Order: sequence, then structure tokens, then C-alpha cells
Amino acid sequence: MRLGLRTKFFLYSNTLIMVTMGVVAVLGITFERNSRYEAIVNRARSLTEIFAIPVTDALMYEDLGLVSESGLIEETIDEVVRRNRDLIRYVVVTDPSGRVSYSNRWELLGKPFPRALDRAAVGMEPQTEILQAEEGERILEVRMTLNISTRFWGSLVTGFSLGPVEQAVAAIGKKVGVVALILLLANSILTALYVETLIRPILALNDRMKRAGRGDLSVRSDDRRGDEVGELAGAFNRMMDELEEAQRIDVVRQFQLAHTEKMAAVGTLAAGVAHEVNNPLAGILACSENMEAALDDPKMVKRYLGLIRDGLLRIERTIQNLLDFSRAREMTPEMTSINHNIRHVLEMTAYQIKSQGVKTELQLSREEPIVLADHFQMEQLFLNLILNAIQAMPDGGTLTMSTAVVDGFLVAEVADDGIGIPPEIRKRIFDPFFTTREVGEGTGLGLTVSDTIVRAHGGAIEVESEESRGTVFRFRLPFPDGATGRGRNT
Repeated sequence: MRLGLRTKFFLYSNTLIMVTMGVVAVLGITFERNSRYEAIVNRARSLTEIFAIPVTDALMYEDLGLVSESGLIEETIDEVVRRNRDLIRYVVVTDPSGRVSYSNRWELLGKPFPRALDRAAVGMEPQTEILQAEEGERILEVRMTLNISTRFWGSLVTGFSLGPVEQAVAAIGKKVGVVALILLLANSILTALYVETLIRPILALNDRMKRAGRGDLSVRSDDRRGDEVGELAGAFNRMMDELEEAQRIDVVRQFQLAHTEKMAAVGTLAAGVAHEVNNPLAGILACSENMEAALDDPKMVKRYLGLIRDGLLRIERTIQNLLDFSRAREMTPEMTSINHNIRHVLEMTAYQIKSQGVKTELQLSREEPIVLADHFQMEQLFLNLILNAIQAMPDGGTLTMSTAVVDGFLVAEVADDGIGIPPEIRKRIFDPFFTTREVGEGTGLGLTVSDTIVRAHGGAIEVESEESRGTVFRFRLPFPDGATGRGRNT
């Protein structure tokens, strides 16, 4: 799944906050736990050392026979446990052999205590160890010797619960989690606002770039911002200005190329035009001579005048067609009958077709397909393809023109059975000024202009060719909505 810039920025920002808060929380909780553990260790050692004083004194008094009543150590233990009920879990006093002589836990009395200190620990600092009780509670145990100088009476062991410390650390962890959640929520809101102020212009610029990529070169971006986004928008606008100017120059160039090829085609048609003019002129000359010999016969004069008028109209139509075709025009799309364009161009090239010994076959759609196109450009398209086909059949052949409606598109074909196009040059035939003819026999623009005309009308042209078998040029044009019936000039 492709994520947008807004989503990425939002995820990256929140991920960074979460990781940062996680690290800070872990470090903070670790520091707090260590601090509290250190505090309770110090307190436990202090309590144990303070507690050891009256216990040692009582043992010394009993040893010297200065105490007549018993129970002094038990009372001291009970008092210490009562005052520190939330912290102290057990107190154990062992004799030099390690057996429990006093404790607030009666089940330990008289039994060996496994962690009791011996005489070798005299003079050492109190020992501390964290243990796990059977019920799951963690216990900090402090052990120290009961001695005065070299006199050793045993050891004092005190067990302190770590539950309050762990509960306090857990509470701090919850508070840190709540604070982190609040910060994450606040960051999400601030990020959303920041995204809208920072990312929105970038997304808007991206949208305009996409529109430009689809061919809308008139789109521009707001470059009034004084930051890098504004500079980027300004650069985009300058690029679009340059592209628009380049497109305008390209349109002019394409128009000039098309007109150049049109003039070349007019030159090719000149021989046919001369033939089309000379034949009626010969008939007009014969009619005028016959009229001079039959001036007294009104019927004959009237008949010859009608023939002269028909000949002149034929000459006028031929010259007018040539003028219409050769005149430079802007592209003017209109409802156009492609079948009519084909018939008209075949009429214009009739002399070239006949003089080359070429036969024509028409396989035109009965539906009389109509497209939204420039009538004169369509005729130039077919003229280029027909002349190209005639020149590919120097020894004569068959020129096949066909139209059909396929999958909602007009498909037109111009096919010949001439020499074909070699595979090594087939990809270059639409390149400007590419030609295989001798110098002076062609401009190399005919197929380039044909491709340009088809693309300008939203279509596509393709070629199929086999050497010594012939070539087929096929192009597809879209139909406009509601394009049914006959087109113009049908």
C-alpha cells in the first residue's frame, strides 16, 4: 500500500515521539527504581544496625548475669516489627552455631538458619541480598554479626519487603504512561495542524504537477510563500511557462511541417491537375471549332455551348479542389464523413493511380462512420498514405481502402501489395525527414505529418509490412458522443 506524504509525516512524527517517550520512560523508571532500591537498602541497613545495639546489649547483660528477667530480646523484636509493620517481614537472631534463638516467626525457633553469619564475618560490613519469598514477594535481607570486639554472640538477620518500592515504581510507570499518552495525543493534534500548514502546499503542488502531466499546461501554483515551498512553486511555474511556449512553438512547427508536406503533395498532384484541365480544354477547343462551322444551326450551337460549360465547370472544380487542399488553415474539428474523404482523395489522385497501373478496391463501412475531425487534415492524411502506397507499387498493384467500426472506434486502413518496408527501418518511418527515396523525390515528412494528424485527433496509427508482400497503414479514431448518421460533404 502506497502511503501519502501526510500519512508518512504523521506516522514518522508519532513514531519518533513514541520511541523518545519510551526511552525516557525506561530511563526514568530505571533511575527511580535504582534510587528507591538504594534508599531502602540504606534504610534497612540503618534499621538493622540500630536494632543490633539493644539486642547485643541484652545478650551481653544475660551473659554477665546482670538481667534477672527473660524476654527482653523478644520484646525488642516485637517493638521493632510493630513500628515497621509495612516494611519488616521477619527478624532472626541466631546463636554462634547458627541456630535461631529469637525470632518473630516462631516456626524458625531452634532450627538452623541457612544464611546465618559465623565468626569469620566479624568486623565486616552488613551483608544485603534480595530473595524471593515462597508467596512471590521480593525480600531485601540484611545480615550482620552480633559482637563486641572479639566477643561473638551470633548474627542478626532482618527481612525487609520490597513490595512498597515496587508498587511505587509501578505507580510512577503508570503516571509516565499517562503522560506519554497525553503527549502523544497532543503531538498528533499539533502534527495534524503542522501538516495542514506545511504539507498542504506541497500536496497542492503535487496535484498541479499531476494535472500538468495529464497535459494541462495552463496550471500554475501559488508561489507567494517566502519559504522553500514557494521557491519550488516558482520554479514549477517557470517550467510550465517554458513548456507552454515550447508547445506553442511545436504547434507552429507542426503546422509548418504539415503545410510543407501539403505543398509537396500539391506538386505531386500537378501532373494529374494538368491532365484534368487539358482534357476539358481539348473538348472546349473542339466544340468551339464545331460551333464556327454550325453557326446557322441553333440546336447545335446550344449543344456545343452546354458541352463547353460542362468542361469549364470540370476545370473549375479541379482547380478549386487543388486550391482548397493547398490553402493553409488552422485545425477546425467538425463532424466529418471518413468515407467521403476517401472518395474525394481518390478523385484527386485518379491520374496518379491510373498512370501507375494501380487498381483500387473500396471496402467502406455501410454505417458511413462520422468522426469529429478537421475535414482538410483528414484528406491530407489519406492523400499522404495513398501517394505513399502508389510509390510503393512502381510496377502496378492493388490499392485497398477500408473503414470499419471496431469496439467503438473508427478503424481505417490503406493497404498496398507493393515492395514493403524492411524491418530495420520500420521503426524510423515516422521520424521527420526520414526517406529512402532519391534526393528531390520526397520531403520525408509525409508519414510524420500523418502521425501528427492522427495523434492530434486523439487516435493512433500503426503499420504492418512484409517485404515483397505489401504494407498496411491502420489508424484508429474515437467517435464523439452522438456521432451517428452522415457527416459533412457526403
